[in-house]
Amino acid sequence: MFGSRRRRAAAAAENDVPEVELPRPGPLHAPLYLVSMATYPNYGDELIARRWLEHLARNRPEDEVWLDCRRPGTASALFGGIHPRLRVTDAVFRTVEDSLHGSRRSVEDIVTTLGTPLYDAPLLALREAGSLHLLGGGFVNAVWPQNDLLVTALRAAARISGAPLIATGQGLAPVGAETFAGFDHVSVRDAPSAEHLGIARGVDDAYLVQDVPVPDRSAPTELVLCVQSDVIDENAFERLLGHVRRTVEASGIPRDRVRYVEALPGGDHAGFARLQDLVAEDGFLPFTTFWRGEFAPAAHQIWITTRFHHHLVASLHGARGIALSARPGYYDVKHGSLVEGGSRWEIQDGTGPVLDLATLEEPDSAADLVRAKRAEAELLYGRS
Repeated sequence: MFGSRRRRAAAAAENDVPEVELPRPGPLHAPLYLVSMATYPNYGDELIARRWLEHLARNRPEDEVWLDCRRPGTASALFGGIHPRLRVTDAVFRTVEDSLHGSRRSVEDIVTTLGTPLYDAPLLALREAGSLHLLGGGFVNAVWPQNDLLVTALRAAARISGAPLIATGQGLAPVGAETFAGFDHVSVRDAPSAEHLGIARGVDDAYLVQDVPVPDRSAPTELVLCVQSDVIDENAFERLLGHVRRTVEASGIPRDRVRYVEALPGGDHAGFARLQDLVAEDGFLPFTTFWRGEFAPAAHQIWITTRFHHHLVASLHGARGIALSARPGYYDVKHGSLVEGGSRWEIQDGTGPVLDLATLEEPDSAADLVRAKRAEAELLYGRS
């Protein structure tokens, strides 16, 4: 059983005994409970949640699926209709918020003894889940140490129910205190995270797609931009804006083929406001436009972006690009993991020379990455 492996691993950790890998027979039992940072919104977190919901819709359509996220109303708008038995909640996030800024009770106490009393009903659903799965992303790390409490809440629920604990596609750099002790299955997306946990490196959850896109480079070259203004080092925004401006001006690509794609609504608009004289008159593409597929990544494009999941989806579709690193130890690790996986993008921090975009290399096929993520998903949830 999954649960026996978790409890044995926890006991081994308490006695400094090396954990022994035991078989994971799967598939996980319903209700299936997913915990996600989606619904802020920020494109990457939303994309990961959608990938898992799509996979479960294909392979577990009869099972009840709970998505625990920060804003259930936004989740209903973004994910409604993907899975026929999707339910949305905020029990885990509400617990953490209450612990930090409300009752000040520990997360373990809230989950275990209830008595909130306003959200005891969602907590009961958490405690009755058949499996507990923390979806991937780069939010459990030293940048946001409070997010370790999400993991703590899942452990507390699992102690009550015996539900297996799962975490996939985690990006833990810069590493913090969390080690996912007691989890039945953990995968990570980059080398520093793998080294931190002493496990093999996996791939990001956004590679959970049914088919690998076939590159088509027949259309004229388009240039796609995004420079974020959040979670960056001091002075990075100005430095990167100047570097992007110089790169676009040197590219020779006409303005009517330059787009600006937003990942974080509002936060990414600041970059567009400074670069809009370089972008086509109708070239600003808000998050909702990109989310709904009204603009799609494609192989004839060249991307210059700070956003990790822009890098991932664009290179997955065959686009060339430059990944801009706005925070050493965080974004360079994220983007570096994709380059190591075969994106062949250049990584720049705005201090180096302007590149000739014609010299950028085409990405390798992501077929192996997709195959690995699908195998992991099938291990956990089976296949129809």
